[in-house]
Amino acid sequence: MRLIDTHRIQKTPIENKAVLNEAYDYPKKVSFVRGMRVELDNCVLLFISGTASVDENGHSVHIGDFRAQAWRMFNNIRGLLESEGADWHDVVRTTCYLADFRDYDTFNEVRNAFYEDQHLDPLPASTCIEARICRPELLVETEAIAMIPRDRAR
Repeated sequence: MRLIDTHRIQKTPIENKAVLNEAYDYPKKVSFVRGMRVELDNCVLLFISGTASVDENGHSVHIGDFRAQAWRMFNNIRGLLESEGADWHDVVRTTCYLADFRDYDTFNEVRNAFYEDQHLDPLPASTCIEARICRPELLVETEAIAMIPRDRAR
């Protein structure tokens, strides 16, 4: 028999169906949420799952266009953050995945332009890794961690 601990940190899924559908709604169910909101004393942590160039219907978009995929990915993350009353200024850490590290310079150009558009200062801590991404047509994916005050309105 498994004992259930009733003393847990409060957590709720993050979603913004106008930007991304939920992976568990796919025809072939994928068991994760787009993000998780974790509430602590006076702080909320937002853990955004790896996010790529996927539309609100779960379809990969901008096939073969690295720049367009990167822009869509950053905007998808922005939509998830906005659903929690956050924005890119609240992001403290990103992990970026490139299907081919030869695209790093292009990725960095897009990231720099996106961050400049957001007027970010300071920039988030980040790691960039070459890795296979969940769909072969996707070229870039990023996950993010953000922190906001607990009393901020959603």
